[in-house]
Amino acid sequence: MSATSNRPDAQLIAALEAADYHPLWTRYKQITPIKPAAKDTPRLWPWRDFAPFAERAAKEVPIEDIERRAIILTHPAFGGATTTTANLIAAFTILEPGDHAVPHRHTTAAIRFATHAEGAVTIVNGRRCEMQPGDLVLTPPMCWHGHINEGTRRTYWFDAANIPLICGLDANFFEPGSRSDEQFWKVDEGDERLYAASGLQVASDAVQPAPLQSGKYHYPGVATRAMLDALPRTADGERSLRYTNPQTGGPVMATLDCQATRLARGAATRARRATHNAIALVVSGEGCSTVGDQRFEWQQDDVFTIPHWTWASHQARSPEADLFIVSDRPVFEALDLLRIEREA
Repeated sequence: MSATSNRPDAQLIAALEAADYHPLWTRYKQITPIKPAAKDTPRLWPWRDFAPFAERAAKEVPIEDIERRAIILTHPAFGGATTTTANLIAAFTILEPGDHAVPHRHTTAAIRFATHAEGAVTIVNGRRCEMQPGDLVLTPPMCWHGHINEGTRRTYWFDAANIPLICGLDANFFEPGSRSDEQFWKVDEGDERLYAASGLQVASDAVQPAPLQSGKYHYPGVATRAMLDALPRTADGERSLRYTNPQTGGPVMATLDCQATRLARGAATRARRATHNAIALVVSGEGCSTVGDQRFEWQQDDVFTIPHWTWASHQARSPEADLFIVSDRPVFEALDLLRIEREA
């Protein structure tokens, strides 16, 4: 027996639903919840559990047969969908020496963060981005990009993208490139040199709309670490940087935001929650995080999620620990849905 069968308007409700209408008065609590409730719980993926699968993929999956040799971290809360946390995926890409990952482009916004990637190069719209430890490389929407391992050892890097968001909107376009296009790989740094000096950009009298995607694609880790060294600590020992679009001072892309955070040993950060979703990569050090009712012990190369509207606090166990955090914050900013709270 349905919950509405004893109502005086039960026949009206049944008639409305049979005609593809829904009465608001019976459904408003379902469609206007009091607060956000993430479908997924916080989740940790330790590198030690992932590494054997990466080893097998490198040996068993020829790069010539596939688009990308990448393994995505998926959360069971999404019913088998390829999703790490709402709107976002995280993955690691594996390249053997000499591997070329075929060029392509797509509507999805994506980033690459170099973990063990010495010798790897990403080409983005004709710019050569050599991947050194801690480097961030952007692949903005519809930018041609491909990868190559020019070194003598296997390389890994961390990927994040907003594939679930774009697929949920049914707004994705994908264009494959050619494996035989030798000229794609024969490029130098190109226009990336225009963004090498922080705080300087090309002068122009032309009035142009602010670009939604950063014109800078390569953010060297050495510069990030130097700035983190120079930053004063907050009261709870945290130092944080936001990667920005040098032309606007805003996020690096219209739908993805990136942040570098350094934690001090023994000092827990103030708990914080936000309406956006985030994925954290442990860049260096060891520590722990309390995310919702979960407590994670983590070390280098581990990955964990911070679902939306979930309290999170972090601290280092080593003298210092660095986190790289990617989120969908710009989506919520653009829609005027961003809300952030911190515990007193």
